[in-house]
Amino acid sequence: MSLAPYLLSLKASVIWLAVLFAVLTFHCSHLIFMRGEHRLYHASHIVMLFGMLYMYASVAFGWHWFPKPVWLFVYAATSAAIISWMWAQFEQRRPLSYLWVLALAQQGAMIYMWMPMTDWVPWLSYSLAGYFALEMMGWLTLAPNKPIPGSAATGCAGALVMTLEPRSAVGNICMSIMAASTAYMFIGMQLMMSPMPKPSSLFAQEHQSAPSQEEMTLSRNEPKTLCSTQAPEAAVKGIAPLPAETPPPTLADHYTVVAGDTLMGIASRLYGNARQWHRIEKANPGLNPRQLQIGQVLKLP
Repeated sequence: MSLAPYLLSLKASVIWLAVLFAVLTFHCSHLIFMRGEHRLYHASHIVMLFGMLYMYASVAFGWHWFPKPVWLFVYAATSAAIISWMWAQFEQRRPLSYLWVLALAQQGAMIYMWMPMTDWVPWLSYSLAGYFALEMMGWLTLAPNKPIPGSAATGCAGALVMTLEPRSAVGNICMSIMAASTAYMFIGMQLMMSPMPKPSSLFAQEHQSAPSQEEMTLSRNEPKTLCSTQAPEAAVKGIAPLPAETPPPTLADHYTVVAGDTLMGIASRLYGNARQWHRIEKANPGLNPRQLQIGQVLKLP
């Protein structure tokens, strides 16, 4: 059984919301009491945290207050600001903290995360999840804040790499939580977007209903009085179909699952937002989002 429904369950999302809010409080305190480059550095993390909090809340509670283009613009603008800052530091031969590279990677990941989920690429999503898992372990070992020999932190003139701030166990734990949250979201959302496997030809042959000997005999002996517009299946089973001019009724509040469907894909087509999949899940108690069956009828909210 897939872990995706549990990774993005209400309980799990609420836990991550509480943890991320605590991390946001930590970065806000640094934004208030620090100055200069340190303040800008923590500001980039605050922008990322607001997006992460909103994303977990949208999964848990169905928030749809801000459209995706707004978030894409925010993180594109933040990424452009970081690139401009790094380029200005390089042009002026000033020391540059390598932590800005990590901050840029975080903003780029948020751009990808807020793209339409139908455009997600599985290998890229899992690669980003792996990268942030490695970053999480790096923060936990305090490696990112260790001084680099011969850097500006040691007083060497002309060095282009420096540490941005001194070691902080609480700070590193907060950064590891951010990285873990990003990896967690990538894995959970990509699993939800992975299409369910199509039935093999062998499976289809094994489950194809063949007419019984009694039905074949009845078909041969029954007078050919059926209208030519009736289906062959009706002739064999003796069931009178609907007239040709009367189409089968379609219910706007139901959806029939077809091969390749995912709950997020259905939500994207019906509501224009893949993150509204939880509305369909809530309307179908007991539904497993990763075990949709072809032909299964879903009730739509």
